[in-house]
Amino acid sequence: MQLYKTTMRFNYYPAIISIIFVFGIGFFANILLAEVLVIDRIYLIVNSQMLTRSEAQDVSAALKAQNSSAKQTQQEHDKKLLMNLVQEMLLLDRASALKIIAGTKEIESRLDQLARDQPQLLEVYAEDDLKEQLAREFKKHHVISREVDSKIRVESQEIKLFCEKQLRKERKVGLAQILLQGSTEEVQEQVTTIRGAFESGASFEDLAKLHSADASAKRTGGKLGIFKPEDLLAEIGEVTKSLLPGEISKLVKTTIGHHLLYIYQEVFPQGLTCSELSADQKVKYSNALSSQKREELLGTYMDELYACANIEIKDPESSGLPDSLALPVIEQGDINCQARRVMVIPQKKKKKKKKVRK
Repeated sequence: MQLYKTTMRFNYYPAIISIIFVFGIGFFANILLAEVLVIDRIYLIVNSQMLTRSEAQDVSAALKAQNSSAKQTQQEHDKKLLMNLVQEMLLLDRASALKIIAGTKEIESRLDQLARDQPQLLEVYAEDDLKEQLAREFKKHHVISREVDSKIRVESQEIKLFCEKQLRKERKVGLAQILLQGSTEEVQEQVTTIRGAFESGASFEDLAKLHSADASAKRTGGKLGIFKPEDLLAEIGEVTKSLLPGEISKLVKTTIGHHLLYIYQEVFPQGLTCSELSADQKVKYSNALSSQKREELLGTYMDELYACANIEIKDPESSGLPDSLALPVIEQGDINCQARRVMVIPQKKKKKKKKVRK
């Protein structure tokens, strides 16, 4: 009975998970490309920030240009456009609340660097427009640095656990199974019995000989051999990727039946170990773990800002811009929006009254 694929595939997992954070549509893609018409109307209001129709249309056009090669429905485009616009305005509004201001020297320095690295941009865009966009990027970056990046902490034990998780993607496993067949009720009853016996000290090998519907299990103890997870059936391989030695997997259903899986051996590539990491390896795993944490914290942070925001879309009329139906719905949950607003209001220190000696 084969649980593995006869066609071998080789998947290489990068050691570092590259997570790129992009709000809006990139560094310069959302620069205002056209002069604001004399007749223009407000399209989007996010707290203290306002955006005109012409500005939103410029961003929409830039988004379409970026995704020209990808198949994207109008509905998908509208949702992405509004999310990009709202996220950028939320960050700028937060920067305003935190009184984050881009200094003249900072902007001039960044403009000089831009002139060295991408001089063609100075020929396409007006210097004032570039300065405005640089100021926006400065504010967004400092908001994220202050309220997200400052909360990221990576401990040495976390690095070791993360390393082990990454190495499991490159391992081969000695896999055993208990194959169960019958009705749903019968299978669940068997699973309860097997787990109870395993927790009481019975070996997986003995349990496989006793309960497995696979005829060969009485001789092999359920052992199937050593495989890479990606060479197994998709349902089996996916569970095996994260399964630890000494644990029985959750119940896995395939066309063959129901399976309880067990790893009796791990085989790692030579030279890979998490117990004695070099300085470079520690930095590599620390950066990858930081990026992972940053993505999670950033997602939560933006959801909170969004849930607490006052967002209004004016009637787009014939502008081609999406209406409020394209806005994503995020549950507010237990977010204390009042407390979040108070966080940025500096508390006045109470003056201590001097005691007057009589």
